[in-house]
Amino acid sequence: MIDDNRETRMGVSRLRWQWLKVATLYAAGVLLGYRFVQQVWQTDDAVQWFGLATAVMIAQMGILWWVLPYNHRRRETRPRVTLGYGNGLTLTRGLGLCLLAGFLFAPHPTGLLAWAPAVLYTLDRLIDYVDGYVARVTKNETKLGEILDMEFDGLGILIAILLGIQYGKLPAWYLILGFSRQLFVLGMWLRRRRGVPVLDLPPSDYRRLVAGFQTGFMTVMLWPVLTPEITLLASYLFAIPLTYSFGRDWLVISTVIDADSPRYLRARAAVKRVLAGWLPLAARLVAVVLALILFAHRESAVPLWVVTPVALLLLFGVVGRVAALAMFGLAAVDILSGGLRWFDNGLLLVCSIIVIHLGSGRFALWQPEERLIRLKLGATEPEPP
Repeated sequence: MIDDNRETRMGVSRLRWQWLKVATLYAAGVLLGYRFVQQVWQTDDAVQWFGLATAVMIAQMGILWWVLPYNHRRRETRPRVTLGYGNGLTLTRGLGLCLLAGFLFAPHPTGLLAWAPAVLYTLDRLIDYVDGYVARVTKNETKLGEILDMEFDGLGILIAILLGIQYGKLPAWYLILGFSRQLFVLGMWLRRRRGVPVLDLPPSDYRRLVAGFQTGFMTVMLWPVLTPEITLLASYLFAIPLTYSFGRDWLVISTVIDADSPRYLRARAAVKRVLAGWLPLAARLVAVVLALILFAHRESAVPLWVVTPVALLLLFGVVGRVAALAMFGLAAVDILSGGLRWFDNGLLLVCSIIVIHLGSGRFALWQPEERLIRLKLGATEPEPP
């Protein structure tokens, strides 16, 4: 036991030297970002950017220092002496979030700098997709990596939502969703403190899908090409599944719902038949009719020969989510060129988002994307539905 404690202390001591290297790289990255922003913004705005980026950097380095002893696998206690490539990618995400946080409460960037928040958060999402896979293939999955991943995910979506509200692209109430995970964890802690039962969540790939679609929307929402009239409409549709997911999970862990009871399973199957079967089918049909009518006019921003193959794929449910994503883009182009009209391009946008979220539904001919989106990178089997 003494030898184990001594080796643990030595391992953490070596990790603290690596912490110092990471902190140095973070500081250098923030300074380089400040020099770039300083060339575009006024001095006061650039100093504010530097202050916010530095504050987030200090918070992240504090979290990293605290979790260094957890740099071990689940069934081990002795920390590994290197952070590994997977954690290195996660920490790269953290640096990007420091730079992203600097844009909070600052003037809306213009020119090339206007793309910086979108690019930074897009890179964050792309790296998040591969860092866990890299940790698995290098056999360096650690509890430290899990904690950092969760903390950076929560921080990233909170910063993205604040920027969306700041730029007028999200309603103010969306901030509640930004704190949804923290509120959920707080609720669990309060129940345990009161001695009230807290159940484990059943495995579900739906939870991960909803989170993925939400962060995907946050990424696209920050792109300068999308106007508030598009993102504000879309925000309501992307908020519904996330609210439902957290609401159902809360009812399960608070013992209001027995996730294994036959009554619940029958009700869940009935709801799934409607939401995953018939509703997407109706959305596909309405979207196809709307698209053909909307883009048949010569003055339309998108020629009919571009719309027709997308409409056919959507109609027959062939890679339906992909076709719906393309239809979303066509509807957005029409809104950008001629303004939002609720009962044609607005409704087309709504129907496209429904299929993107729920899939192609009934009578779909080919849905290879369904398996792909449920697979973690490098996994061979999807998680339970």
